[in-house]
Amino acid sequence: MLKLRFLLWMLGFLLKRTWRSDEKFRQKLEKQPLNFAIKTADNKIERCFFLQSSGIKTAKTSTEALDMTLAFGTPAQAWATLTNKDKNAFMRAIQEGEVKVEGDFKLLFHLQSLMKHLKI
Repeated sequence: MLKLRFLLWMLGFLLKRTWRSDEKFRQKLEKQPLNFAIKTADNKIERCFFLQSSGIKTAKTSTEALDMTLAFGTPAQAWATLTNKDKNAFMRAIQEGEVKVEGDFKLLFHLQSLMKHLKI
């Protein structure tokens, strides 16, 4: 569980750094901001990300409306999927039911296009 919490914190850090340094990333957010959460099915681990043209915010939980939520069955499944080097692992996890997308499914493609800007 601790590894997943750290991974979600690090994702927030990378998103903030990318927002500061990448003009194309900010332009995409001007066209379409995105509020999403990554959580486990039991809600023990949750991190909300608010990607706006004015900046990136993260929070443990949210009272604001989210556009999309990615719910993983267990922390181990989340860790295995999010750290997998195979770029098709995430889509395969969705097809196999290990990840449930709540909200607008089309925003998943927008999220993927934003993640391409992260420099890891």
